Amino acid sequence: MDIRSNHSEVVDERQRSTITTPPVVGDAASAPVTEVAAEEGNAPVAAVPVGAAAVDTAPVVGTETVLTSRTSGFTPSALIAGIVAIGLLVLGGLTAARAGIDSSLDDPVVTVAGYTATALLGLIEIAFGLVLLIAAVAQARRVILVLGITGGVMALVAVFQPSVGERSLAIEQGFAVIAAIVMGALVVTALLPTMRRKSVVQRTSDVI
Repeated sequence: MDIRSNHSEVVDERQRSTITTPPVVGDAASAPVTEVAAEEGNAPVAAVPVGAAAVDTAPVVGTETVLTSRTSGFTPSALIAGIVAIGLLVLGGLTAARAGIDSSLDDPVVTVAGYTATALLGLIEIAFGLVLLIAAVAQARRVILVLGITGGVMALVAVFQPSVGERSLAIEQGFAVIAAIVMGALVVTALLPTMRRKSVVQRTSDVI
């Protein structure tokens, strides 16, 4: 018995597949694309552009300009009030020290800066000077204005009535006139507006 076997020829054809990549933006767009063949059953291999330029990741350096505004103010009434306050404190302190405050405040009568006064007048001058000095440091124009008006009224009363308080103050008319003039100047300066000055500083710096 004859046994015949038919031999079939198996043709192993290797299929070549071509994978292309989409165009690349920039320098890589003009670079040639290498085609990589993949055998059947193997994973496809992506094509890599030849001569593609590297991505530039260097930081960008620029400049930044900053404008700084500063405003400074000057109050004329604060300066005048400070000078008057110091004068009253010195004058009141000398009066209280010479007359003494351990006994009657209206006796004895002493002479300070060429004018008569008592310890009571000295304490009034010290109290008024302290409040005025605080207002000057705080640059409180309204408070300075009120103090100036109050001091001016009291000084005018003493001008026309030197024996006010049954001469417990021993104030002289000449001293009252000077006090009224000083308080008037204080009121005038308190009515002046605050002088302001604005300055702008420009600064430029590099930023990344």
